[in-house]
Amino acid sequence: MTNEFEYFEPGTISDAIRLLDKYGENAKVLAGGTDLVADMKGGKAKPKCLINIMRIPELNYIIEDGEGLRIGAATTFREIEESEVVKKRFKVILAAVESLGTVQVRSMATIGGNICNALPSADAPPAILVLDAEVKVVGKNGERVMPLEDFFSGVRKTRLARGELLKEISVKRPPERSGTAFIKLSKTAEDLATLNAAARITLADNGKCAEARVVLGGGVGPKLIRSKEAEKFLEGKILDEAAAREAAEITCGRIESRATSIRASPFYKVEVGKVLVRRALLKALENAKGGN
Repeated sequence: MTNEFEYFEPGTISDAIRLLDKYGENAKVLAGGTDLVADMKGGKAKPKCLINIMRIPELNYIIEDGEGLRIGAATTFREIEESEVVKKRFKVILAAVESLGTVQVRSMATIGGNICNALPSADAPPAILVLDAEVKVVGKNGERVMPLEDFFSGVRKTRLARGELLKEISVKRPPERSGTAFIKLSKTAEDLATLNAAARITLADNGKCAEARVVLGGGVGPKLIRSKEAEKFLEGKILDEAAAREAAEITCGRIESRATSIRASPFYKVEVGKVLVRRALLKALENAKGGN
């Protein structure tokens, strides 16, 4: 039996918000549709209303400003991948985007959809989280901004309220003497991540770690892991193999024992996660020393 639904293509953000508020839980936002359409075909999603936001120009942009980078929620990964600003100054984002599916998928999938789908195996969130990403949400009561890590509330769950829409993702430009890295492990190049890790290291003049960001994703729990404990451990230390290994141990100690998936067991995720986090940290350190 086919699933019947109403279909809308609002031309403005305010029109989209009005529809979302009217239809509530019966509505689904359609952007690239790479996840939603598959879920609808498989019977996992049965919306009564589809709201296509891809014709709203205010949701598609990549803007560099004094703070960093602002990306509209309906911007495709292919557009991000081809951005000269991203290529030159936000290479951790580029690395994550290039690892995501095929060119055909990246030409349709949007960064907002990837985030709002709230899968712990998503590739974009770890990479932008090491750049202190924030999201801007808009609704009938106005706009609100929150850290990306607070936006997620569980598997396929976010802090979006009824009638709200993700409008923008912003990241900060890394400080001087910073380096970043993103590493993904998957069964095939086009598959979702079995595990992924991202890191940022900022060095002080004495060569010690002034600031760190450590993120692990890939079904390690209901949400990805930002390890503030590992970050605190690294700050003020010389980042060498031993320190990176200890930070990885700290990070992977947070992987939930119930984090079993079709891709890997919790034991596998812990042991391989340690390798990925250590490698990401050392690669970020190498890039920091090289001014990347």
